[in-house]
Parts: sequence; C-alpha cells; structure tokens
Amino acid sequence: MNSIPEKFKSAFWDTAFEQLDNEKNKLFIISRLYCYGGMEGIYWVEHFYSDKDIIETAKNRRDLNPIVANHLRKKFGLEKKEMKYYSMPHDWR
Repeated sequence: MNSIPEKFKSAFWDTAFEQLDNEKNKLFIISRLYCYGGMEGIYWVEHFYSDKDIIETAKNRRDLNPIVANHLRKKFGLEKKEMKYYSMPHDWR
C-alpha cells in the first residue's frame, strides 16, 4: 500500500509511484525522500518510519548522496564501516 503524499511523486521519477509499497519498498522510499524530497520529505519520513527503519536504510543503501550519508551517520552515531555507502567509490562532481 502506498500512502506517500502525491507531492513527493517527482522524487520517484523512474519508478511506478502508485505501485510503491510502504513496507516492501521502505528502504528505497526513505533513501529517495532523504535525497530528493527536501525538508518536507525528510520530515515525512521521520514521522512515518521508525528510527530503526532509517538506520537500516543508512546501513544498507548505497544510493545516498554524501550530505545525507554523513547526516545519518552523525545523527545515529554510525561508523563508516557500518554503512554500505562508504564501502564503494563515488564520483560526485
């Protein structure tokens, strides 16, 4: 079931927005809204999902941007070695 507000649809430009499932696709949804949902998207994620879900996203998603990865690392006291984002080279220009 998708209860993501329609105003965030543009953050999922390459996805069938209506088919997203809040539980099955939660790591993808959290990652996308942290990176492309602006402050409203982050606010929605932090109120809809648990800290446990956000930490799981921080640890397992490689598609974060550098600012989001660093923010989540600091917010939740994570080590870089715990996060898949830091285990691969990035070319952010």
